Amino acid sequence: MDFPQTTIAPLFVNSLSRYSAGIEVTVPFAPAMNSLTWPTANKAIYIPFALEFSYPVRRVFWLNGSSVTSTNFDFGIYSQSGTKLYSSGSTAAAGASVLQFVTPTAFLLSPGIYYMALSCSSITSNRGTSGLTSLTAPRNRMAGLLEEASALPLPATMTPVACTFTIYPLMGITQTASGF
Repeated sequence: MDFPQTTIAPLFVNSLSRYSAGIEVTVPFAPAMNSLTWPTANKAIYIPFALEFSYPVRRVFWLNGSSVTSTNFDFGIYSQSGTKLYSSGSTAAAGASVLQFVTPTAFLLSPGIYYMALSCSSITSNRGTSGLTSLTAPRNRMAGLLEEASALPLPATMTPVACTFTIYPLMGITQTASGF
């Protein structure tokens, strides 16, 4: 007799969770989050993630760096084929070293493979998202991370290239309407 194959969707799915490339990139390292410089202004970072369940997205989030003056972010979700399904639009960073949430009109992601994307307007030191230290561009490429130049706001269709950066931003989605 087979056991039921029902999976309960977690409260949040983020770039460091078992549903994304984060599990492959971060397991060998102690995940020490530091405020790092974004690779280049307006660069988008795409991180693959897979859902084995339907997921109701009620908020999206990213981790701001230690200085957020005059910095904008755009968080997005893309299909496996590169079509933008959602974008927060260019959003002013608010709050240093904290998670920043944006509340979209709730939508449902079906089981499948997606990319979460984050673009940042600034490269000034200590602005942008925090990332894991001790990462390499080849390791990020092996985990499926991609990048795109001049992508703020995020484009309707991604046209990424292999990543050249050594940071790993914390970003994600949640099915909670408030909290955290």
